[in-house]
Amino acid sequence: MTSTYLLYRTYAANLPQTLSRIGVQTDVANAATYYQNNIGNVTSVDDFLNNTRLFSYAMSAYGLSDMAYAKAFMKKVLTSDLTDKHSFVNKLTDPRFLAFAKAFQFSTDGTVAPQDVVPQTQTEEDDTIGLYSQTQVNKGAAASTEATYYQSQIGNITSVDQLMSNARLLKYVVTAYGLNPDRVSNATIRAVLTSDLSDPNSTANTLNNSAYQSLAAAFNFNTDGTVNGTAQSSANISKTVYQYYNATGTSATPAAAAYKTQYYKAAISSITSVDDLLNNNALRDVALTAFGLNPLLQSNTALRQILTSDLSDPNSVANQQTNAAYEKLAAAFNFNADGSVNGSAQTADQTNSVIGLYSNTYDDALQAANDRATTSYKSALAGVKTVDDLLKSTAYNFIMNAYGFDSSTMTKYTLKKILESDPNDPSSFARQSHNAAYIKLASDFNFDADGNSKTAPTAQTQNNIISTGALYTTHNGGVVADGATATLQQTAAQTETTYYATKMASITNVDDFLKDNRLVKYALDAYGLKTANLSTSDLRKILTSDPLDPKSFINQPENAAYRDLAVAYNFGTDGKTLSVPKQQVQDRSQRVATADGYLEQTMETQAGDQSDGLRLALYFLNKAPNITSPYQLLADKALLQFTQTALGLSTAMSQADIDTQAKMITKKLNLADLQDPTKLNKLITQFSAMYDINNSNVASTSPVVQILQGSSTSFNGIIDIGAITTPIASF
Repeated sequence: MTSTYLLYRTYAANLPQTLSRIGVQTDVANAATYYQNNIGNVTSVDDFLNNTRLFSYAMSAYGLSDMAYAKAFMKKVLTSDLTDKHSFVNKLTDPRFLAFAKAFQFSTDGTVAPQDVVPQTQTEEDDTIGLYSQTQVNKGAAASTEATYYQSQIGNITSVDQLMSNARLLKYVVTAYGLNPDRVSNATIRAVLTSDLSDPNSTANTLNNSAYQSLAAAFNFNTDGTVNGTAQSSANISKTVYQYYNATGTSATPAAAAYKTQYYKAAISSITSVDDLLNNNALRDVALTAFGLNPLLQSNTALRQILTSDLSDPNSVANQQTNAAYEKLAAAFNFNADGSVNGSAQTADQTNSVIGLYSNTYDDALQAANDRATTSYKSALAGVKTVDDLLKSTAYNFIMNAYGFDSSTMTKYTLKKILESDPNDPSSFARQSHNAAYIKLASDFNFDADGNSKTAPTAQTQNNIISTGALYTTHNGGVVADGATATLQQTAAQTETTYYATKMASITNVDDFLKDNRLVKYALDAYGLKTANLSTSDLRKILTSDPLDPKSFINQPENAAYRDLAVAYNFGTDGKTLSVPKQQVQDRSQRVATADGYLEQTMETQAGDQSDGLRLALYFLNKAPNITSPYQLLADKALLQFTQTALGLSTAMSQADIDTQAKMITKKLNLADLQDPTKLNKLITQFSAMYDINNSNVASTSPVVQILQGSSTSFNGIIDIGAITTPIASF
């Protein structure tokens, strides 16, 4: 009979090809196809248990074929609460049952546990909120650009027709005076600009909107359209610019603040009375805002009394106010009791003080408003389950602002079609529009074609993030230099794990992932590939392979080493993150893990037909990378049999206390060696020799046994036989 060692080498010399060969066997391939085609139809644990083909396949995949008859027992396993350490499955000592339960998503009542469905993930919500703030910044920058253009060009206007022919200037003017450029005809605007305001029958005076009169008053056009001096006085140019910032909602942006500050410095010296100040809206706004007062909530009558107060009189109006800001406002100006100026409205120091205060407070009201809007948005979003819910909520206006939509051109019907679009589908409404804002909006929300909330695309499921972290910890990450203390190594590893788990939530495509060297290093360390010298192109090819497609890159035998890495992530073939099904008994990685498990178990079963020792060797080879505790070896009968045989431990050790047994194992085996392919192969070689020695029917034909029997060398632990055997391939 062929020795266990030689049989093992036959299988292990090219394990991926061995598995691939087994995978195309007719019965194996048919079983796999049936499972993948039907597991998604399971809606309850009873459905699963009653479908013999599905249930038997899964039980075989997790090495539990001998328990397939115990359906009542397995139902208790599958419906256990995995988060409860006292639940049925968590009290079982055999780890195969817990692994089996984790491979499915059944609730404790036996139904398939639904995945969380939210209109937005935290990352997507933050993105929308960020867009809301950025939109305001962008609007401010655009308003500043238009203001600069306007101020540089309006002085060149010599007729009303010249102004009318410059669409950019005309739009600026009309917007500044509170009119909608898209709803007012050019003919009306021309008639207003050439109106004689002293004539009650002129166009400006007959239109029922005071904005037209303000517009006409801001320009110096004669009734024939010529200019009387200049198109606008410097005061009216400043007024127009100021009003444009207000009309576009950008009055509290840095650009507007810079303009108002400059204007304030230039104009404050021309103030000769308190009424001059109060009637100049730009100056009034700066002064009040500087002291934390909302210009919209202050009456000029009250302000006049405060500004003309005698601060040396405790009974003056300013001193009687409960808000100290009014007293400070009065102290910042030099007005007499009759409203006249005492020397100048402000000294240079007073002016600089007001401007300094304004620079610190100009956006306080905006920030407060943004905070309120954000809080309201989050609150509204919490109650949203459908697109219709969203459009009826207060979140609607927030979204319109965040994505730069105008309610005059964007209907709720169109918005609904965008939100129901699949941003990854080239034929969807959003993608067909070729509008970047539409595609961005569709990408930032999670609604299906019927308008219902769905699961969000995710680069990695929570289960896989946890599994990746566990692997990283097992391999210890290598994040600090050799020789570092265990505590330092553990702390550094935990820091990387926290970063990884946090950052993965924001990854939306494979390129984002690959750009983060810290994430990539963590993943390669976790999946034992840190020395594989994979390029970014290689990683992209791996991570975008479909693990369920037998023809994909990672399913080729020569690329088998990268398969675990690919399966752990949730990228589509286009590199974008995929959504997890709303209610499915297994996600993609769980289905792949089950298929892989079935293939490995089939290989081990077929190997067992040749030799029980071979089956044990292959089983240990499969489980070794995840073994970090001697108790894992003690809890699994097959692993324990392998360990006892390889280390020369008596089966009688099982009569000892569990902790004593663990010490007996760790005295002879350094578990960290299982992560080293060379040392692992030496251990399996040692097992093969010891197994054949214990089974004399093959001992005489085993070259390893013959060498060992011919040697007088005694050993304790792993025998270094590398010098007398051909090295076994590393995996």
